[in-house]
Amino acid sequence: MISSIVPYDAIIVGAGPAGITASIYLARKKLDILVISKDLGGQAALSSSIENYLGYRLITGPEFVKKFEEHVKAFNIEVKYEEVKAVKPKDGIFLVETNRNNYLANTVIIAAGKIPLHLNVPGEEEFIGRGVSYCAICDAPVFKDLPVVVVGGGNSALDAVLQLSKFTKQIYLVNITENLGGDEATREKVKKLSYVKIFNNCRITKIEGKNFVESVEVQNIKTNEKFKLNVKGVFILIGLRPGTDIDLPVKLNEKKEIVVDKDCKTSFPGIFAAGDVTDCTWKQIIIAAGEGAKAALSAYEYLKSKKEFLNGKYF
Repeated sequence: MISSIVPYDAIIVGAGPAGITASIYLARKKLDILVISKDLGGQAALSSSIENYLGYRLITGPEFVKKFEEHVKAFNIEVKYEEVKAVKPKDGIFLVETNRNNYLANTVIIAAGKIPLHLNVPGEEEFIGRGVSYCAICDAPVFKDLPVVVVGGGNSALDAVLQLSKFTKQIYLVNITENLGGDEATREKVKKLSYVKIFNNCRITKIEGKNFVESVEVQNIKTNEKFKLNVKGVFILIGLRPGTDIDLPVKLNEKKEIVVDKDCKTSFPGIFAAGDVTDCTWKQIIIAAGEGAKAALSAYEYLKSKKEFLNGKYF
């Protein structure tokens, strides 16, 4: 069932930096818009500290997202916390299907960001919420003074180690590559923590426990030697995939990212995309916000070009 027979001027899929910026730009144009997202903040909400966003010397992810919420409320932007399943062309407009409702829109901006990758090892799915986590900033306090393992070697994993270090001094870091990646400054901070034991060239092959996580099996990928780490928490931060597990009529690249031009236009007229879900080279909060602004302005120009809007109330 369609929630309303009158289409929104624009529906924005995603409420991270790109989606929220797009919504504010369109709200300032006095358009009738709707933001649909599973959460508010996207990946920004998972950051323990943000030090490179203009105007903030240092701000935590939750504090940053609180600013999003205040901005959205200031413009009375309508937000629905639902999961978008499909965006389909329908009689010159678009049908946006979610897990709860269907909506109509004259334009759509996809700003669905990225989603954490899973290890796909025995025990992972079983223990999600019972020791397995993909967000250190969300769950670190639960593991106060308990042994934990962080899986990954990039910025997200290093950031998780630093976040966890505020609560426990028993941290293992399992990294599948020869050396840790990430920013040099963050990497050095982690290496200076004497209680963090790093296992390079290693991967987790199994997560075990009864009601909650009790241990992980680790394999050295060079020697094939296996050993066990007794831990209560497993933080998996091995990368992200684009949030394009949506039925979309747009072109994707080999990484499943939405292909966009310099104006954030996709291959399908009327559908725009911004932020980490696109093939934009650099995945940064400030870049996602800028791309969200571009997508909004492009959507506005598209609406102006539509015949029924030429003499409308907005233009």
